[in-house]
This record gives sequence, structure tokens and C-alpha cells, in this order.
Amino acid sequence: MKSSEELNAINAKPEVQMHQEASFSWNLLGLYALLICPFIIAYPQNSSIFYMLSRGMQLLCVTIWLTLQFYNNLRISLENKIFVYSVHAWWIFLICNTFMQVPTRQFTLIYYWITIWNILLIAKLYMTRDLVRHLYHVGILFSFLVYLNVILYVLFPDGLWVDTEWLGNGDKTRYLFGNYNQTGIVGLIALLIWGAYTFLTGRGYKNMFWLMVCNLGVVAIMGSMTSTVGILIICLYFLLHKRIKHPFRWVSIFFTVYILFFVIIVWQGKNLQEWPLLTDFVVNVLHKNITFTHRTYLWFSSVKLIMDSPIIGYGARDVEWMIKAIGGSGPHNIWLLMLLEGGLVSFTLLLNMFVAIFRTLRKRHDVVGSYVAVCISVLLLMSLFETYNTICFFFILIIAYYMRYAKKEQEEIPTLNDTENE
Repeated sequence: MKSSEELNAINAKPEVQMHQEASFSWNLLGLYALLICPFIIAYPQNSSIFYMLSRGMQLLCVTIWLTLQFYNNLRISLENKIFVYSVHAWWIFLICNTFMQVPTRQFTLIYYWITIWNILLIAKLYMTRDLVRHLYHVGILFSFLVYLNVILYVLFPDGLWVDTEWLGNGDKTRYLFGNYNQTGIVGLIALLIWGAYTFLTGRGYKNMFWLMVCNLGVVAIMGSMTSTVGILIICLYFLLHKRIKHPFRWVSIFFTVYILFFVIIVWQGKNLQEWPLLTDFVVNVLHKNITFTHRTYLWFSSVKLIMDSPIIGYGARDVEWMIKAIGGSGPHNIWLLMLLEGGLVSFTLLLNMFVAIFRTLRKRHDVVGSYVAVCISVLLLMSLFETYNTICFFFILIIAYYMRYAKKEQEEIPTLNDTENE
């Protein structure tokens, strides 16, 4: 039997040591794999085997939702209500709007909403108490997926399969995560989560290095310049964050340029040649022409359609409808997609989420907050030219918002004030 002195010594162990001794949880890793992997890993839609597997995943998702509801006896804090209610309101409106306007009932949207609801419940019940542990397990999952994608790309550089049923004009070659753009968004998630974990704990730098190398190398070789530029920005900030003074000022400048670009170029359809510096960036850095590889035509067609139904849009539509309506598989812009599917209602709700996220990150006023803010800024930059899997998009937003509960495990983790004084 231990003496009182020994018991006191055990209880006096610092938080860092206690976390290091915490066992790895296969259950927690499996939970996130069940929720996220069905939306990340691409598979042939016409396969009966994958169809039955997807239906089984949906059943498991509902089972998880019922289980989490059983433990959901906590009230949503007042400070979290704006974000959480905006997320739910966005999904409820999209589902109702789609059911009213689209002839074919898309019950898959309900499955998507339940998946996001599960992530919100996990955040509410568990992330608020031990976010670092959840970041670790999600980071392990995404690290495995990134490395697996690299191995498969080396073995099958021409793709795993070809989506012959895809109606869009884009590349039909499919890799582990779908096309090269979806590979970029998965890489962003991996860097966001593991980078935050590394800053919070001071551990995992080697894994972060290889994640940066693998993600940057794969998207560059695949030819996704939008993802390459975005991931390069994240990598450079992670490596050089101590040299960057006042990061949130740079984020504010980014938002100013971002809004001007959307209003002048995307919405009003102004000619890019009027801005030589911007033209040089697009042509020589992004490797796109002045129409952003014909995206300006899609933007112009989308804006015309939006003006006919600006308040509620047209509901969630399939690729065939998009091709007939705007001439492409989608608008290749997240904000135009919001306006097409849900008008100003969906646009405003999504805007509320981003405002809540950046307010939260700004209040942290530390390296973790600034790093996540840079990652969200990159997400917005990439979403100017592409649209990504909705579940991945909302998963990033939820993780970024609940970063407010991330507690440092080392007192030496620098704040922005420490960084600026160096």
C-alpha cells in the first residue's frame, strides 16, 4: 500500500506528464474514421458493393447520433450559440429549400446534416474538456490517410480509377481522395490539425515536417496550383511564424483584398487585365489564364442565375442541373455556390460562422490562434476558385471554432506578444 507522501507525489505530476501517459484510444480513432472517411475516400458510384457499404455507414452514423444524444445533457454555452445555431440553421434551411424546389428527394442531405451534428456533439461533450487528445487522434487518422495517398500515388501515378459517369468537364481521373482538388483540402485538414497539436504540445515536429513535404509534393505533382499555393502558405507560416510580426494584421489585409476580388472580379466580372500585378500572379504563380481557366464564364452565368432568385436560391442541385444552368459542374466558388443553393439566407449564415471563428481566434492572441487563422484564410483563398466536399468544409470550421478550448500543455508555448518582442 502506498504512503500518503507517494500518493501526493503522484497527484502532483504536471499536466504534460499525465497527457504523455494517456493511452491511445482505438475507439476514438475509429469513431472519427467512421464519421469522416466516407466523405474523404472516393469510390465508384456505380458499384453495388460500395453502395451497400455506404448504406451501412449511414446506419452507423445514425447509431452514433442516437448514442451521443443519450449523453447530451449539457447546455450549449451562450458564447457558442451563434456558431452552433448558425450551423444547424444552415443545414435545416438547405434541406427544406431543396425538398421544396428539387423534384427528386435528396435524403442524403439529412445524412450529411446528421454527420455534422455528430461532430458538433463530440465537440460539445468532449472537445471542450480535452481538445488536445482529440486533435491527436484526428491528426493520426489524417496523417495515415496522407501517407497512404502518397504510397498509392507512387504505385498508381495515372490514378486508381476513372470516373466514366462524371458529367463535368474536369479530369475524370480519381485518386484516393477523388480529384487533385479534393487531395488539397484533405492536406489542409491534416496540416491544420497536426500543426495546432504541435504548437500546443511541443511534440510531433517530425510528423509535421513529413506532412508538409508529402502534401506539398503531391498537389504540386498532380498539378493543382491552387492547392499548391495554399499549402505552401501554411507551410511557410508554420516554419517562419516567429519572424512574422502582427499576423492578424496580415489576415485583415487578406480579407480586404479578398472582398475586393470577389466584388470586382467574381461578382461584377471585371476584366483581369486592368490589374497587371494580379494578372501576373494568376498567370505566373497559379498557372491559369486571365479567365482563371474559364471560371469567369461560370461566375458570370452563376451571378445571372442568382439574381433571378437572390433570397433562397434553388436548393442543392446535381451536376446535370448545373451544366444546363451555368455550363459547368459548379460555380467553382464557395460563395456563389451558397447563393445558388440557398440565396442570401445560406450566404448570411455561413458568413456568421466565419465571423464567430475569427473572433474566437483573435481572442486567443497566441501562435495557435494565428496559425489556425492562416489555415482558414487559405481555405477561403482556395474556395475562391474551387468548391470542396461540404462535410470536409464544415469539419474544418468546427475544429477551428472549438480551438478556443485548446489548452497549452507547456508554459513555454509563445504568445504573439512573446513573438513580437523577439
